[in-house]
Amino acid sequence: MELVLETIGDGRPSMTVVRYTRPDGTEQSLLVPVIRGRFGPPASYVRLLGFDGASTLTASQAVPVSSDSSWAAARVAASVGAALNEATREAWRQVREVLVDEGLRAVVDRGLR
Repeated sequence: MELVLETIGDGRPSMTVVRYTRPDGTEQSLLVPVIRGRFGPPASYVRLLGFDGASTLTASQAVPVSSDSSWAAARVAASVGAALNEATREAWRQVREVLVDEGLRAVVDRGLR
């Protein structure tokens, strides 16, 4: 899936929550960071495991990542693992630099290896 933002805030990465259903009806949720790219609009590419034509999809409003942003480690690990291109991986690197939570920073580092 490609997530494109029309505008992006103050230079910090922005985060969107994407929720979708799998064919068995279970809901999945991914964090999708977006940064301003060198060319074109701000965008990220992620893999939505189990997404198909019968799935529903929603995306939250993008909000700037702050130093005290906090998410479940398992959700961050799954979200970093869903990044499909270098721009999205770079967005995760920039998220990592903003966070003060050392545990979440380590989760991002492991996911980017």
